[in-house]
Amino acid sequence: MTQVKNVSELNKLKIRLFVEAVWNEGRLELIYELVAADYIGHFPCSETAVAGPEGVSRLVSDRRRADPGLYVKIMDQIAEDDRVVTCWQTTTAAPDAPYYTGISVIRLLAGKQVDSHTECAVSPPARSAGRPRHEDPVPRDLARCPTSRCRLGADTDRSA
Repeated sequence: MTQVKNVSELNKLKIRLFVEAVWNEGRLELIYELVAADYIGHFPCSETAVAGPEGVSRLVSDRRRADPGLYVKIMDQIAEDDRVVTCWQTTTAAPDAPYYTGISVIRLLAGKQVDSHTECAVSPPARSAGRPRHEDPVPRDLARCPTSRCRLGADTDRSA
């Protein structure tokens, strides 16, 4: 059993559990254990904020229904106190589907997500025939998400 040293490490584990169990395995029942009732999430793919466990459940269900082979891989995590920053990349079983690479800043309180802000970039499908999508490298030329303010992988001007 892994011994957790501090709250930051515990929060990283909670986010890792959320990604692995909820996003990758579709275990929607865990959302109510991991997301606070007053949760507010900001996602570029949603015109309005995602509210509460019900909103998160809808978001995950819709994405998994649209792409049953969706897999979210955590590339890196940094945590301090009640915030966890997670860099991630999606892959899919569909060979012509784009990648999404993103960063999420999530705040937790008493072990539950209370708010999050996500930015992402989309890139064209992998061109490596015969190799599973989850083994493909993160693309260098990332296109801008329609509602994203930044372009990952490049210097950006935040004054816009």
